Amino acid sequence: MRRHATATWRGAFRGGEGTISTLSGVFNNSIYTEGIDAMGVPCTNPAEILAAAESACISMMVAKELAKEMIVSEHIETTSEILLAPDHDTWHIPHIHVIVKARIPEGAEAKFRAIVQRAKENCPITRSLKSEVTVEAIVEPIAQLV
Repeated sequence: MRRHATATWRGAFRGGEGTISTLSGVFNNSIYTEGIDAMGVPCTNPAEILAAAESACISMMVAKELAKEMIVSEHIETTSEILLAPDHDTWHIPHIHVIVKARIPEGAEAKFRAIVQRAKENCPITRSLKSEVTVEAIVEPIAQLV
């Protein structure tokens, strides 16, 4: 399976901007910059796109691991926070913190924490990074019908 995206850049690093497009068309000439603003126009940046990819991948891996345990979740929400830090004349990402919240049946909390760890270990995005990735599991229990 191959996926691809195309990015273009115009101008200098500061003040310049680019567009990113994916074959699926979900990103279609979406604006990105080095910061968070393109003259008042909503835009993204590479760190934010990486955070989105990490969150999406972990959510899918948690769903896969829950299915293996035959645990049904009503809802999985994953948030990734990327720490972007200066490194001499460039930047690096030393740490990504991921919070996974799920609505699962009562009594499955311990299994869920193990599932989140397995999801992190099996996520291809996480495995491709040099950054330290920590995960936090938060359960929103669903009362089981008697």
